[in-house]
Amino acid sequence: MNQKGAYMGLPVIDIIFIQKAVTAIKRSKRGVAVIILKDDTAQAAQARTFKYEADITSKLYSAENFEILKRCFFVDVNKLIVVSVPTSTAEFADVKAILDKIKYNWACTTIEEFQDELASYTKSRNKESKGKKYKCVVCNVVVADDMHIVNIKPKSVTLKTSDGTAGEVVKMTDYVPRIVSLLANLPLNRSCTYYELEDLYRADDSYITDEKTADDWIDEGYLIFINDDDDAVKIGRGVNTLTTYTSTETEDMSSIIIVESMDLILEDIYQTFKNYYIGKYKNRLDNQYLFISAVNSYFRTLTTIQAGEVLDEEYDNVATIDIEAQREAWRSIGKEEAADWDDEDVKKMTFKTYMFLTANVKILNALEDLKFPIVMA
Repeated sequence: MNQKGAYMGLPVIDIIFIQKAVTAIKRSKRGVAVIILKDDTAQAAQARTFKYEADITSKLYSAENFEILKRCFFVDVNKLIVVSVPTSTAEFADVKAILDKIKYNWACTTIEEFQDELASYTKSRNKESKGKKYKCVVCNVVVADDMHIVNIKPKSVTLKTSDGTAGEVVKMTDYVPRIVSLLANLPLNRSCTYYELEDLYRADDSYITDEKTADDWIDEGYLIFINDDDDAVKIGRGVNTLTTYTSTETEDMSSIIIVESMDLILEDIYQTFKNYYIGKYKNRLDNQYLFISAVNSYFRTLTTIQAGEVLDEEYDNVATIDIEAQREAWRSIGKEEAADWDDEDVKKMTFKTYMFLTANVKILNALEDLKFPIVMA
């Protein structure tokens, strides 16, 4: 609504996550990772798309970047977009011009001076983008506090050789593409918590002290690696940088798997409404029920194993007409008698071009903690 109280302009699709509730419809594609790096084989900023490791050759990138990108294929890759900028003229503005034109799920950069800029870009793009959310992984950014930004704490890792011994020490900015590729292609039925990084011999843990434990760093919104007792290097707990909680950004949203599920649902319902409903139906109650029925059917499919058990089948995951929002819309244009309408009358009195919906769903997190007291006789 503009300052004069008129509901005009382009069609609006506002999908709001309220506490633990989201609305959704159609599964969207996942698995598009963007890697931003400096490389002098490029004369100007450019982007190349890859699906298979064999497509990345040493002729396309420097020897160092070639090894960095190969690590992305430790998982099955759906799509890898490599954005390269010349070393001598590297400016984030050149990267931004490319990113603005592509859709992706996760991004990272090996360029140390671009870490903060990538985090800022992700925040600003998500504010402008209602139908799709973008995520990034950065290294030791001071302030992030955002559910779509993951901040890695270790400064370096030691690679594992083919015979299982300690190999090259790699700074984290050069290893982060491996993590972005993992997150972009990890199925929704599992978390990255305790995911074993089999290519690592050891991870830097010098930041963990008696005064600042691993739990403390996680609580502050850092993704950490742990050197486990079985000589494996694992991701500690799959968290993002959200640490300030409100009524609409809750503690559950600090979990990467929860946000992945939220974003999937958001994209699905947005695309379905935009492609199949806008302008194709009159705004009457029966047609609104058609859309609601489709949403609720989608919710039911998201409880199945085949769909990754995104939602809890034991919970009543339903979308309904947001009666109070529709009532207030009428009152906002001077229809004060709407305050006295009963709920059924409010539903029948559809408002201009708008459909006001609300939903109550339960997104399943992964099983990550065990409490098991055993009493001995």
